[in-house]
Formats: sequence, structure tokens, C-alpha cells
Amino acid sequence: MGTKRFPWKGNFLKVPPKVRADLDKIDGDLIAIAAVKSVSVADVQSGLYAHLGLETDLLDGSIVANGPRRPPEDAGKWSYRNARGWDRKRPDLPMVPKSFVWESPNFGDASTYGTHTHHQTRQVYQNQVFEAQGMEIEPTVLSQTTGDHVVVKFALTPLLNRGQPEFELMLLWALNVLQENTGVTGVASSTATKEDFLGTIQLDWDIFPPGTIDDVVSWFTSKPSAASRSPDFDKHLRDRTAAFNKLQPQSYIRGSGQFGSYFGAKFADDLVVFENLRYGNALYILYDDWGDISKRSRLDLLRDHDAKFDRVVHTADWQFQFDKIMRMEMSARRRGKGRR
Repeated sequence: MGTKRFPWKGNFLKVPPKVRADLDKIDGDLIAIAAVKSVSVADVQSGLYAHLGLETDLLDGSIVANGPRRPPEDAGKWSYRNARGWDRKRPDLPMVPKSFVWESPNFGDASTYGTHTHHQTRQVYQNQVFEAQGMEIEPTVLSQTTGDHVVVKFALTPLLNRGQPEFELMLLWALNVLQENTGVTGVASSTATKEDFLGTIQLDWDIFPPGTIDDVVSWFTSKPSAASRSPDFDKHLRDRTAAFNKLQPQSYIRGSGQFGSYFGAKFADDLVVFENLRYGNALYILYDDWGDISKRSRLDLLRDHDAKFDRVVHTADWQFQFDKIMRMEMSARRRGKGRR
């Protein structure tokens, strides 16, 4: 991660005892990750909290909050995972078969004799994939006097639910994101409703029939999203559509929610490809039934182990890897043999 960015303690290996005690006092399932801090005006003026939108007003010198902001990935290990996602190796689980595809030169000279494709399946440890979470931190100035400190509440979104998958791990993740970026962390009771919480994690799926690249791009961008504000979004979307179109999908899919924007294609009931366009770091090939996929929330969509999906990271040869895997899977289905 390089040089430590902030002067305070970076993160915790486990939930701090005080936070655990506060958590036990909270009634209900919805948990807000938040803490209050007395912040030095001098630190705000120096830009220590600028990454969260806490700044000095140029007109009257007061401290103002212009959040929420997504924490920078270089704030610490957990902030990096928040921005990029996390692959968690699971040696405690049974190994699973995984396919590998690569090209080798013919007779040692690809420029003269071309290449040939190798395909190998071998047993590997399962990985538990956590997609980029997109947590954001919102500062609120609670009191401001003429002194040299202001009282600020730092709150993380989205909320957590005790009943959600991997709650303990997600709690530690959220606490550490707040700690890495503010120097404080804690939990509080939430006044939000269950519907408010579900609105941050559930996805609405739309289906669109195959069409030209322009048709698909126009359809996807007809519903504004956080992803559409990303750099090179239009080129990104066109590149993915071109890759999918070559394989003749049955339909295109769009999943949208408060903290995610997904684009993909369905090739069979148990062969669906998509990626989160807000982050755009990998394509996911899922082998679950589409009826099951469409009911899953943003938070648990990829939280199964990789026996049920392949992840194609966007390296230089990602299109080659993606094309080979998909053609093998589609060929198996034409022969009446699905992957699973």
C-alpha cells in the first residue's frame, strides 16, 4: 500500500471491545457505522480531511462539510478493498475444478507459424469474492465555535444488518474503512427503516433484447447511474457490448441500485455474464440459474465461492480468456452438458 497516508491508527484486526459493547446495547437489526470526533481547525485547514469533503469556507473561514465522499483507495488496506474488491482464499473448503486457457507458439515461432490453444482443468482452492462495496463517508459539523476545534460526526453508508451474510466480516470491514479515513470508529442505532436499508443493497434487473451496439448503449444510458459519470464510460460500455455481441446473447441485462450499476448478457438460463460498470475491474461468468441470480442482492451476488462462477480480470488478454471460456461453455450446452 506504500507510505501511510494519515497520522492516526490504521485499522483493527478484530472488532474493538468498546464497539462490541456498544453493539450489544443496540436494539434491532440495523446498524449505523458512525463516530464523533473533535477535529482541529488547523488540521482541516491543512487539508487532512479534504478527502471526505471537510473543508474551510473561503468567505468566512467556517468549517463546512461537502460530503459524502468515497474514501481513497490508498487510505489503507480496507479502503483499497472497498474500492477494488477482495478475493479471499478459502483453504478450509474443498478444492474445485477450474479451467485455464492459454496460447503457445507453434514450433517456438508465433510470428511465422502461429499459435495453438491449450486448455487445462485442475483442482484449486476456492476463492470467496467480495465485490467493491462502494462505502461512502459523510461528515456533519455538529458544533462550531470560535475555538480551535469543531465537533464532527463521521457516518458511513450503507447501513449494516445483523442478518446479512458475513455480518461479522462486513462489520470489521466497515469499522476499518471509517477508522482508516477519520481516526475514529464506532456503531450507533439507526432510525432508518428496513426498507431504507434494502434500498441500498437490492438491485432492479431490466432485460433488453439483442441489438446493435448503438441500441444497447442507448438503452443502458436511458437510466442515469453513478457509473455513467465514470471516465471513458461510453467506450467501456461499447467495448463490452462488442465482446458480448460476437457470442450472440439471448438478451442483455441491466441491474441498478443505489450503490451499484451492472451490465451484462444472458446466454442461457445458467450462463450469465456481467460486471459492475462503476468499478469495471473484472467480468463475472455465473453458472447459476438466472431466476436465482435475479433475486440476489448487490451484497451477496458474488459472495458464493468460485465453484459457481469464473472471474475474468481485465488484464491485457482478458478478451481472449473470456472468449475461450464462453465458447467452451456454450459448446457444452449445445451438447446438453452444462458446466455444473
